[in-house]
Amino acid sequence: MKGQYYVKTSLKRGEILIGTFVLEFGGSAIATLLASAGADFLIADLEHSSFSIETVGRIIRNARGANIPCIVRVPALERHFVSRVLDAGATGVMIPRVESHEDIEKIKRWTKYAPEGDRGVAFGIGHTDYGDFTKLDTRGYVRNANQEILTIGQIETVTAVENLDDILATGELDVVFVGPYDLSTSMGISGELDHPQLLEAIKKIIRQAQTHNIPLGCYVNDFESGEQWLNSGVQLIACGNDAFLLTRKFAEERQKFKNAANSK
Repeated sequence: MKGQYYVKTSLKRGEILIGTFVLEFGGSAIATLLASAGADFLIADLEHSSFSIETVGRIIRNARGANIPCIVRVPALERHFVSRVLDAGATGVMIPRVESHEDIEKIKRWTKYAPEGDRGVAFGIGHTDYGDFTKLDTRGYVRNANQEILTIGQIETVTAVENLDDILATGELDVVFVGPYDLSTSMGISGELDHPQLLEAIKKIIRQAQTHNIPLGCYVNDFESGEQWLNSGVQLIACGNDAFLLTRKFAEERQKFKNAANSK
């Protein structure tokens, strides 16, 4: 069994983890399906989907049952987004558009209980798997939660790259996640993923993350486009998303049948 919180320990061991974003299929079986396919994690996306918090809560619940880590990308760095998904039982949070030391301070405050932060306390709900919370070792739980919750910061703007050393020097991020599409758009070269200016910025992110000994993550469409990131030391790979993987696979299989039919 992988375990709900194995991501941090696996990254520390230098392992490569591969998962995907979930932003269209909010049914309760999606986490089990991905676990059966061998995914190391899933990222439930509240930024680019039409999901409600209730939908994400169901995905998290199913992920806990399937023993696959469920990270949630919140739509913005706001306390109520962070606290609600953690209370629902998410393995961790992915924060888009991290740009400053102040952003990191907010992440720390809202993901950790006192004395390290000031995350609100509510036991006996999703993150403690319900039950009689009066029998819970709350001191031990708080201590472990502060150690285990995964925090991923997305570096995807020019401002973030300019402030990168201040952001990473805090040591509060567990993973630095490169957002190439957003970063290229921020630079005025949207989608030009081979542009020298973008590549140089990404090299800077990789160098500085490695200097601070922080694992790297990145989005890729497929292995061919992602191999370069593996060679650069990226450990956490989010390959496509649920809708993209379905449409690509169906299109490939459909074309095979068409080719076979035309050859007869």
